[in-house]
Amino acid sequence: MGDLSPLLHNLVSPQLFLALVISLALIPLLRRIAVRIDLVDHPGGRKQHKTSVPLAGGAAIFLSLLISSYTWGLPHGFEGFSIAVCGLFLIGFLDDKYDISAKFRLILQTALVVFALWLDNNWLSQITFTDNFILQLNEFKYPFTTILILGLINAINMLDGLDGLSSGIVLIILGFLIGISSIAGTSDISLVAICIFGAVLGFWAFNYRFSWREKASIFMGDSGTIVLGFALPYLAIKLTLFAPTFAPESMMLWLFALPVWDICAVVLKRMRDGKSPLQAGRDHIHHVLMGAGLTVRHTLHLIYLLTISTISFGVAIQYFSLTKVEGYAAFLVFMAFYLGRVGSLYKKSGAEIYDFEVRGDRRIGNLQPEEEKVVQISKRSNTLS
Repeated sequence: MGDLSPLLHNLVSPQLFLALVISLALIPLLRRIAVRIDLVDHPGGRKQHKTSVPLAGGAAIFLSLLISSYTWGLPHGFEGFSIAVCGLFLIGFLDDKYDISAKFRLILQTALVVFALWLDNNWLSQITFTDNFILQLNEFKYPFTTILILGLINAINMLDGLDGLSSGIVLIILGFLIGISSIAGTSDISLVAICIFGAVLGFWAFNYRFSWREKASIFMGDSGTIVLGFALPYLAIKLTLFAPTFAPESMMLWLFALPVWDICAVVLKRMRDGKSPLQAGRDHIHHVLMGAGLTVRHTLHLIYLLTISTISFGVAIQYFSLTKVEGYAAFLVFMAFYLGRVGSLYKKSGAEIYDFEVRGDRRIGNLQPEEEKVVQISKRSNTLS
């Protein structure tokens, strides 16, 4: 599998330490600023938190990544990535503050993703099934790669519904990315991934529910989930292009198994129920597990374990030299099993979909009853089977 010394070096690298320290130092300051400018997530509707929580986590992650990466020198080939990260952060920040429309947000995200992929030439150009069968995407690589990244941006964003959940999943994925890229010898990818890891780890320390803290003191917000949802698949694609032997497409797909399976389960369920997949809802995996009786901490740890297990299985397929076709087949089999199990849990938990009819900013906490109508569409909805 390669020399492990680069991986051991990266685990104690000064880049990781710098990003972590900057993130830890910025969060208390940004949290106070967020309260002053009313950049907070107010309780109400489908939200579970009882008090307003600052939405400054994304800013801390962004600034930590920016400072740490430029301190060590941004690697060549990441110019488009850096511009897109700045633009996506701004979009997320404006959405956190002013709640911009979904269509406008999608248009801006698409433009930035396409620009980054074009400038850095980071298109997924082929899918390898066997040594003798390689599907060349040709011109289709442009919409395929764009849609892939946009889908994962939304998948990561949708998992940001529980303290420590999305940040924990991101850390797990980044950990595997750092390990694979270190062993493969792609130091530029390792450097960027390490800086992101340190920045997110600092945020996670304030977002996770430790035994001495009952709730998160800060939320990531769209400014964080959008940036991370873009960065993860971008780095995975670049790693596949530069080190296909160590990081084939069939293995990298497993990095995003849980987010992909979750968004597929939600979309299929809502379409089966005749509802819009774009509606806000409490029918994601963490909602379903809590509805089935698990505590917040047990739900979080179970999803962590599931994420680690699925990615480890994908890596094991590569390690034991199974064919790429077997890797894809296993992914689909496990996905079918996941959809079936989650479908049965939908019955028990009564997963709900809400339709919000709100005039004005949805983050304003003092809306009058007639200004916010929260309608429960499905209490015991049809399930996936």
